[in-house]
Amino acid sequence: MPVTFTTSGALKKSALREANERLVLNTIRQNPSLSRADIVRITGLSPSSVTFIVKRLKADDIICEFKTENWSQVGRLPTAIRLRANARVGIGVELGLTGGRIVVADLSDAIVSRKTVPWHANHGVFLDKVRKAILGLAGQYEPDQVLGIGVALPGFIDRSTGRVIAAENVQWFGVEVGETLRRDLDIPVYFENAAKLSALAEMWSADGQRKPLRDFVSVVARGGLGTGVIINGEILQGATFGASEFGHIPIFPGGRKCSCGNTGCWEQYASDFALSRLYSERAQLAPDQELEPEAIIEKVRAGDAVATEVLRETAHNVGLGFVNLVMALNPQLIVVGDYLADAWDLMEETVWGVLRSRVPAYYLSEIRILPSRHRADAPLAGAVALVLSRFFNSFEDGGEKGRQRSVLMKEA
Repeated sequence: MPVTFTTSGALKKSALREANERLVLNTIRQNPSLSRADIVRITGLSPSSVTFIVKRLKADDIICEFKTENWSQVGRLPTAIRLRANARVGIGVELGLTGGRIVVADLSDAIVSRKTVPWHANHGVFLDKVRKAILGLAGQYEPDQVLGIGVALPGFIDRSTGRVIAAENVQWFGVEVGETLRRDLDIPVYFENAAKLSALAEMWSADGQRKPLRDFVSVVARGGLGTGVIINGEILQGATFGASEFGHIPIFPGGRKCSCGNTGCWEQYASDFALSRLYSERAQLAPDQELEPEAIIEKVRAGDAVATEVLRETAHNVGLGFVNLVMALNPQLIVVGDYLADAWDLMEETVWGVLRSRVPAYYLSEIRILPSRHRADAPLAGAVALVLSRFFNSFEDGGEKGRQRSVLMKEA
């Protein structure tokens, strides 16, 4: 399988060695219990190079070798290689109207601890509580054991500073999240839009036995409607990192007023709050009686006529937005999260009906639509992946300013 780097040009010997080390390490992550011969076959590196890299990684206590069981042939038992999952950890943070969620994950993506911080309308108070919660979790580990902190932010953001330029649904405008969270922290902190991280989570959690996800869309629907787009294995960012805001493309011009200032946006007809609002209108509920999507879905499963009608109408609107995704991006897969994942078996037929009535059959022949493996945790899982992916894939090229490159294996 070909090995590619994210930038062109010759690598210094030390950088090439580090790149090969990352290649081996990520191969072990994706294929647990490999032998050295397996690594040679998968990566295309020479046996001597693999032996040297394995020795280095064992000396750093990142991997271990063990004798395999059930060996029926004569001779020495073969050995297999695994990650020492607890050798390093990454911290993931998700911020939104539901509050702050913070997790610590080991190298195998397993969550080893978590904390939650209740939402507070005063962003300064809220972010300071989140910062203290992060410090508390990070303080349980040696400084060099924590690889970094990934933060999933709502809205339009500056990824380098962690500044939320505009997040209408949480009423944050020009909020310096990064400035607050980095205070008293001697750990790298990385920021990304939550919807984009939901897509990264799906790509990162794919194992070595499956066809890699290279061109797909992740749709999240909690506190609004967001989309993360992966094209050729990379997050679609745009000129100012604001690409793929499909939730704010109108599907009903002149329709409901959206918090972004437009009217008829997809978010106003297909998000979690859109489903809750529509049910309240049809069931004539008082404002303080509004139901969460989970409760509405339960009513559908119990045979409630109003809930069934509302979910079917919302599914139709979801399908209208999917038409735009399919025609604009030609994805191999659309991954749905949050209430869309929970109710996908109830919505699937309606959504596909809209697609088949509006999109040429040849455009739909290869596409799949599946619930997210992370459900409502996709942005949080993506925040962890933002940290771990740097450890497993990235290296400094040895040039000026410590430029980062990535090493990846791509299908021929």
